[in-house]
Amino acid sequence: MPFATYKRVNGTVGLIQLDDGRSNAFGHQMLHEAYECLLEAEKDLLECAGALVLVGNSKVLSSGFDLQTMMQGPDCAKNLVNAGAALMERLVLFPRPLVIGATGHAIALGAFALLTGDYRIGAATVGGKPLKVGLNETANGMNMPNFFCEGARHALAPQYLREAVALGLIFNAERAQVVGFLDEAVPQDQVVEAAVTKAGELAKWCKHPAFHNNKRLVHAPLADRVARGRKEQADGEGMKWLNPPAKL
Repeated sequence: MPFATYKRVNGTVGLIQLDDGRSNAFGHQMLHEAYECLLEAEKDLLECAGALVLVGNSKVLSSGFDLQTMMQGPDCAKNLVNAGAALMERLVLFPRPLVIGATGHAIALGAFALLTGDYRIGAATVGGKPLKVGLNETANGMNMPNFFCEGARHALAPQYLREAVALGLIFNAERAQVVGFLDEAVPQDQVVEAAVTKAGELAKWCKHPAFHNNKRLVHAPLADRVARGRKEQADGEGMKWLNPPAKL
């Protein structure tokens, strides 16, 4: 069963859905298939000057990295983080408008993926309970890679970086809009429809190549930082975050 699929849902809007039937953890299969879907979507939507919607399943957008793979050792963690960074870099620089629909919770790398969107719509509640959005590495006793922190610094309201990154708090839909994770919250069963509608509006509004060029002006610093982080990890320098000093 594929974990990521792409299809054109109308004349100008394409849809990538992440769905492993569970928590949409970013393991190697999910990351590989999502990356391939992005390549397909880029080619398809450039031809029609369209826009892309990325959604998850009814439980989550994504719960973050697959921790079972991460815990298999430094090399496994490095490879997985590099693959995740490659996907985020591709999302950050997607050449047509990107609307992210948080059909469910967005945690850790799932929250970072949410931040790559040009417009972000979340479910007000998930299964009748509050939506959960946030970078929970602190609560899990994990250190966030430096270059992933840049995603928060780039997209969130500066006064909330302490809460979002250092404290690693989890936000409901209303608070997530204040902090900067979401632009809009709608009932859960309306997320996909609202995201497709917004993508259609943006496809019409955002002329090509002006949009691509102007988006790069905004996003290039973040994409460059992610690319540098991947290079640093490749030569071993960037893995220090896995083994922090015993005392600060």
